[in-house]
Amino acid sequence: GKPLVVRLSSRPDTLGRQQDELWKKSLDAIGVRMDVHKDKFPELIKAEKQCKLQMRVASWIADYPDGDNFMQLLYGPNTNQSNNACARIPEFDRLYERTQKMPPGPERDKLYQEMTRVVEAYAPWRLMISRYRNMLVQPHVLGYKRHPILHAHWQYLDVAPRGTNK
Repeated sequence: GKPLVVRLSSRPDTLGRQQDELWKKSLDAIGVRMDVHKDKFPELIKAEKQCKLQMRVASWIADYPDGDNFMQLLYGPNTNQSNNACARIPEFDRLYERTQKMPPGPERDKLYQEMTRVVEAYAPWRLMISRYRNMLVQPHVLGYKRHPILHAHWQYLDVAPRGTNK
């Protein structure tokens, strides 16, 4: 038979090259060959929305604290919109539709747990990293408290007038 070959699409920049090297090293270790397709970010997004990519590294942040923030990204009817994995998993879709009729709470969270198991089994995504962020804050910065999800929290801060450290 022929060796398995996967096609990774990535950006033609330093980060893209570093990610390509890491993937190649990992896939070489298990005997899988990799072809790399390079393109500019807007072209990668366009191809992704058209379900023309086999594999790509992408980032996502939880910009609001609800499981729907992630689950809608794999809902089959959202293909060509927010479902860039182009996943169509009937079991997942049925569970997702049930969550949409429920208020936030433990019952809906339980369905999200079931959906997570389905995602683990079908693997439309491979979750890779979680970034750490360190912040140094001066005493005159008021109201700073690291939010577990939001990265755009600077709008909620204030600076004490010069000469006061409140």
